[in-house]
Amino acid sequence: MKKFNRSIIGLLLCCLVFGACSKKAENEESKKNVKNNESASFKKFSKSFFGVFDTDVAFSAYCVNEEEFNKYFKVLEEDMKRYHNLYNSFENANENNIKTINDNAGKEAVKVDKEIIELLEFSIESYKKLSDKNNIAIGSVTSLWKAEKDAAVDLKGKLPDDNKIKEGLKHTDINNIVIDKENSTVFLKDKDMKLDVGAIAKGYSVEKVMNKLKSMGLKSAIISAGGNVKAIGSPLEKDKNKWGIGIQDPKFDSDKVDIKEVIFSNETCAVTSGDYQRFYFVGDKAYNHIIDPKTGYPKDKIKSVTVLCNDSGLADFLSTSLFLMDVEEGKKLLEKVEGAEAFWILSDGSVHYTEKMGKMLQSKGATNK
Repeated sequence: MKKFNRSIIGLLLCCLVFGACSKKAENEESKKNVKNNESASFKKFSKSFFGVFDTDVAFSAYCVNEEEFNKYFKVLEEDMKRYHNLYNSFENANENNIKTINDNAGKEAVKVDKEIIELLEFSIESYKKLSDKNNIAIGSVTSLWKAEKDAAVDLKGKLPDDNKIKEGLKHTDINNIVIDKENSTVFLKDKDMKLDVGAIAKGYSVEKVMNKLKSMGLKSAIISAGGNVKAIGSPLEKDKNKWGIGIQDPKFDSDKVDIKEVIFSNETCAVTSGDYQRFYFVGDKAYNHIIDPKTGYPKDKIKSVTVLCNDSGLADFLSTSLFLMDVEEGKKLLEKVEGAEAFWILSDGSVHYTEKMGKMLQSKGATNK
């Protein structure tokens, strides 16, 4: 009798397992059919523009028609241009911006748009909670490097004066940024301090704009703004469930773009910081634009680092921070951020990546299915 019961129970368990598998297969097939039917109703449209954050912005979205796409693109372009002006450290705009704050350092508080306040608070919080490698108060040093890069002829120039770098480093205390939320003002207590939000602002802006488009009803889209990628949903194409995000081979050759690796993922953000897009030479040595706030000089151990997480502003902050750390230190930082993954290409040509990132790589068998 016991043997009979065990047989019956075993048969029932098998039926349950096969039943569950069958149900799961039915659900997957149902989802696939819904996706394919939905895909048939949408078309892919793409446009790009240049002039914000010193880079090209490429945007693709799946919409019912071109009129719907143009509605989203118009909002995207207008908002990105406005954020470019608001967060600009080097040029004045038609409203108070980061440069206005810098121009009034040590003099008076500047009334600014709440979106400047929010960016500064985000930057300061990330600096204090996550990493002091990305410091928006480093403008007195980065401005020296920018001046030399701008003066370079055929990408050949000279180093900033070392004494000026050392002096600039004395004026990078992030605690000297005084924010008055109630009156919407910002004041720099140190008259020689300058803000530079270039290592955060682009990703932060992409995040805000794409979230706005999503709230307007956009279901499937991807934006690439010079190394800052954010995807909404998944591609609305038959048998294509994930976005393919290319990682550029970091070479000092602006005329040729080779893809080193492809990451496959659905809704995500990917931000790359590298030494190969903004640089100049002093002699035979290349100097990039990512400045270590401790030394006042760029580092050259890493060629590029790509960070994936669910927030483009945070990914931008992390990618800059990781570029200025060694790989193991960077992995420890990522442990503080849920869902954050990274892919490194070092100057010696070696490649490193976090465990979950490995499962998304084309070279490791990942696909867009």
